[in-house]
Amino acid sequence: MRAAMIAMLILLLPAALFAGPTMGVFFTYSPGEMHYCPVQFEEFNGYIFSQNAGCVLNAVEFRVQMPSGISIDGWDFPPGTIDLGAPGSGLTLAFWPPMDGSYPGYNLLCTLHLFASRGCVGTNPIYDAPVKIVGHPDTGLIQGSCFPENELFEFTGLTSIICPHLIGVEDKSWGAIKSLF
Repeated sequence: MRAAMIAMLILLLPAALFAGPTMGVFFTYSPGEMHYCPVQFEEFNGYIFSQNAGCVLNAVEFRVQMPSGISIDGWDFPPGTIDLGAPGSGLTLAFWPPMDGSYPGYNLLCTLHLFASRGCVGTNPIYDAPVKIVGHPDTGLIQGSCFPENELFEFTGLTSIICPHLIGVEDKSWGAIKSLF
């Protein structure tokens, strides 16, 4: 049993060591749900969080790439934020006071107010529509800055899914399914 635990720790260690800073759009107020199923003409929120920054974060830059049928109607920032640009065309944010990226391990950077002109059901539905955090158009990077040295580092942009295509599961055995073919 002890050998199995040691082997498990050794296998999981590289994943923990190489888990770098990420940035993504979540559909809950804390990082959790990265998928959402809106109905047609629904207004909903997306929250842009940075995770695992590992420093005191004082600035970021990125762009949000939205799928067709979903539009950004507005956005809000945490108090004390200076912003340049817009989420869809490239956004640069500076924070004062800087945000602690170590505890609790994530920071809310922006709240997006979204509108679904097409939904998951109804006329002309959308399926598996990606919402991506991509590089800022001026630099091509998703990057942040650490306070007080202003050292730059890169984030990995995450992809969220609007209207994930669900796969049905039947209550049959594998033999019964193979006999269908």
